[in-house]
Amino acid sequence: MDIKPKEVESVKIIGNLYDSDVKLVKTMGGFYLAIGKKKKNSRKSEALAAGSHQAIVAHQLSKEYGSDFQPAVFKSEQDQIEQVEDKSSYLPRTSIEKGVELYTLSKSNKIEFVLCRRGITIGKYDTEAKDKTLIIKNNYFNSEVEADRQTAEALSKAMKDKAYELGLSEIKKA
Repeated sequence: MDIKPKEVESVKIIGNLYDSDVKLVKTMGGFYLAIGKKKKNSRKSEALAAGSHQAIVAHQLSKEYGSDFQPAVFKSEQDQIEQVEDKSSYLPRTSIEKGVELYTLSKSNKIEFVLCRRGITIGKYDTEAKDKTLIIKNNYFNSEVEADRQTAEALSKAMKDKAYELGLSEIKKA
């Protein structure tokens, strides 16, 4: 994959792997790519992970490289990457076999429930925890998403779990 300088929106350091910086490249289209050294004795950097959300890319790095990947410590809450929870086990086996994953991304009182396939967001609920309620602000689903009952139940279960974890008593639309 060749990314030209005019296609890059931003670059920032998100951590360290094998004593070298791991950089997160955000393209103009909103695609994220982690670049760094794959092995201790590598001379050049290469793609380590990619996806449609920076937190999911960082999560992939942590899963792939374990304690060898050290996430960066950010000075302000605004710069921090969301906390990621993998809820893919809630999905039906057929979705998992197709490469679909379900993540919960939390930062402050904002929570996203994201469906991805091969690093690309195919569905998402944006929510906010406020006054003992998980408020669904908006949602997006790619036309490729198969709107089946089991996937809807998986998303519902992820929301209920997060609401329970945060001590919220209800879930409602804005």
